[in-house]
Amino acid sequence: MKPRTTIRDVARKAGVSVGTVSRVVNGHPSVTEAKKRAVLQVIAELGFRPDAAAQSLRRGTNRTLGVVIPDLRNPFFAELMQHIELRAKERGYSVLFASSDEQADSEAELIANLARRKVEGVVLVPSNRAERIANPDGVRLVVVDRRIAGHPFVAADHRAGARMAAEYLVSLGHRRIACLSGPENSFVARERLAGFMDVMAPRLAEAGLDPASCIISAPFDYEGGREAAKALLADDGPRPTAVFACSDQQAIGVLRTAFDRRITVPDRLSVVGFDDILISDLVAPRLTTAAQPLAAIANCATDLLIGGEPLDASASHIFPCAMVLRETCAPPL
Repeated sequence: MKPRTTIRDVARKAGVSVGTVSRVVNGHPSVTEAKKRAVLQVIAELGFRPDAAAQSLRRGTNRTLGVVIPDLRNPFFAELMQHIELRAKERGYSVLFASSDEQADSEAELIANLARRKVEGVVLVPSNRAERIANPDGVRLVVVDRRIAGHPFVAADHRAGARMAAEYLVSLGHRRIACLSGPENSFVARERLAGFMDVMAPRLAEAGLDPASCIISAPFDYEGGREAAKALLADDGPRPTAVFACSDQQAIGVLRTAFDRRITVPDRLSVVGFDDILISDLVAPRLTTAAQPLAAIANCATDLLIGGEPLDASASHIFPCAMVLRETCAPPL
């Protein structure tokens, strides 16, 4: 069996000290470019692999990131985790995942547990009720999707995305447009509702309609959308010709209720969601939605943690959404 190549073997062949090889491996800026190239070439030739455990002991970390999300059952967060893991792997990191189950009290405990595992940073999607984050260990922290003051923030432009969705429905000729909003204590729901109202408030005022008559708050999940749609699509008054749902899960729930009531989509009802989760392209009819750039969001949050630069607590990294036009929208009859 061939003996394992050691750091001393690399140093000997490259004509440098063991310390120089160590500094190259750990990305220390004090090594000249010429020596760095020479060492990296020998590392490639000999197939040297640094001892990850030894590196972790020296650095006090283990090239691991933590991710805390509020709900493992939500496909949006599952896809976000996948993108974070892919980016971390590209950068030579592994990832530990945890769920707060939408419990603000659990977040501090989960972050503390990750800190004890010597993670180099944590990506946190806060629970809807979270107003601040306890972080006594001072772990590097980036907040995603739901803003918390005092921490760098990475998200899609929720308000502009909702505005885009409402404008699209208006462009098709819809005027009776209902909004299926999210939980009232949710930052994301408030932003998306604000975007909807940016477009619809003047039109509702012109028509003399009360905004409350066309807005229903519900959980972001499938059942929330299904139950809210029962009220929106009731037979006891004029029904909307279009529904903007503030999540794809809600929108799919609307599609189910419409199917149960024999309201054909998009002939008699147009539906737009928000997020572009994978299943939105699999339901029938395929869901039109405002897509969040999940890969860009995940890459940005991951790179901020790995970069090693001091984090700017006031920084916001906001990414634009894009409309994905499929089969659930048409001009009103």
